[in-house]
Amino acid sequence: MSIEEIAEWFLSSSDYYFYSVLLALLIFVLLLWYFFAYFCYSLTKDKVLPKGTKKYRYAVFVPARNEDKVIGNCLKSLKMQTYDPNYFDVYVIVESKNDPTVKITKKYGYFSIIRKDLVNKRTKGYALDEAYKYINELKDKTYDSIIVFDADNVVANDYIDLLNDVKNQGFKVGMGFRNFTNSTKNWVSACSATLFGYMNQFTSKGRSQVFKKLTLIGTGYYIDKDIIDAEGGWIFNGMTEDVEITRYCYYHNISMKYYPIAQYYDEQPEKFKVVHTQHIRWVWGYFANKKRFSKKNNPDYKCLKKGAQNISLFEYNVSIYPIVCIYVLLLLSAFASFIVFLVSIPYTCIYEEFRVLDVTLTLGFYALVYFVLLWGVFAFVAFITIIISNKFLHFNVRTSLKVMSTYVFFMFDFVLAVLDGLIHRYKRTSWDKVEHKGNVSNKKALEQINNEKRKK
Repeated sequence: MSIEEIAEWFLSSSDYYFYSVLLALLIFVLLLWYFFAYFCYSLTKDKVLPKGTKKYRYAVFVPARNEDKVIGNCLKSLKMQTYDPNYFDVYVIVESKNDPTVKITKKYGYFSIIRKDLVNKRTKGYALDEAYKYINELKDKTYDSIIVFDADNVVANDYIDLLNDVKNQGFKVGMGFRNFTNSTKNWVSACSATLFGYMNQFTSKGRSQVFKKLTLIGTGYYIDKDIIDAEGGWIFNGMTEDVEITRYCYYHNISMKYYPIAQYYDEQPEKFKVVHTQHIRWVWGYFANKKRFSKKNNPDYKCLKKGAQNISLFEYNVSIYPIVCIYVLLLLSAFASFIVFLVSIPYTCIYEEFRVLDVTLTLGFYALVYFVLLWGVFAFVAFITIIISNKFLHFNVRTSLKVMSTYVFFMFDFVLAVLDGLIHRYKRTSWDKVEHKGNVSNKKALEQINNEKRKK
């Protein structure tokens, strides 16, 4: 092979990467038609729902194994709810009667549920199922809905009140805005808050407006008890039970409402290692087999008519793939161009022909463009998210710039999570406890646990 042919091969290989990126952009535009609609909805003013005339009864579940460092803030914020305390009960779920969390729970006058069935059942879903069975055996209490919180959550004083307004509108599942107790602590917690801000104000707000659906993210939601009753228990017991519930609601045509006026607060990881552990669970939990939640059979809750229901299912099922497609192709194109660039350098040193030097410089330029484009895409997404969510996040200019410059590295960890799960199969199904510190730096969150005037 002549040096001219080698040079042409180097250059043509880089062209393939360029065309693949164009293809990814085309797929992105064709399949993400709703992206632009959701962006418009994200900019609209949040409407206040009418005050609910009926008081529903709620069972509040708080899985809290060895969470004595943080459970106090959560229970205190629940104690100061403006909703009538006679209409909700709090059940803290632990795995041992010797857990210090039990003593703290008793201090606030709430109930502890000691788990009994722990063999291969250590996920949050199994804990919620035991709590569900526990309340079903109560003879003197009945509930309309179940609300789920994590032990590190701090709940705004009017949160249950506002969820009750949502339920009075006929929605069977509802959730408020997931805010954060420590979003400005460092770049890791800030990027994590930005991701959830996107899922809140972009995905959930758009889906709620267009399809009466939302994307459950963690906790802070209520779900009507009759949905759980119909399945004979809490069947959502995988690594990502929130994804399973969301999928179930889509396929069973259940009405859902995202109501950002209601807020609760969540502690975000401040170490990248902890975030990586979470990402492994999320990625592999998302792509786990969920056929049992996707059966288009009874019960059908008739939220949408058949045509709208089919469109909502299409949007839900394809929504992640255009983003993954453009991300992976940009990443592969950037690395492939860089590798070919490195391989071409020795030829440039050996052969002094201008054509070889020109091709090498072109390859280096392509690699740089792909990396910059990849960074730019995620910097832009972070920028848009901060614009639509900053009334909740309250990032200053410095934090915003920090997020925009590092968001690509935060999101790249999802690729590492896939690879880590492939190499270490046990990480796909192991539920590693995330340690919480209980440090609340968000001023609004602090108000929810220090406002003694509202204490019941």
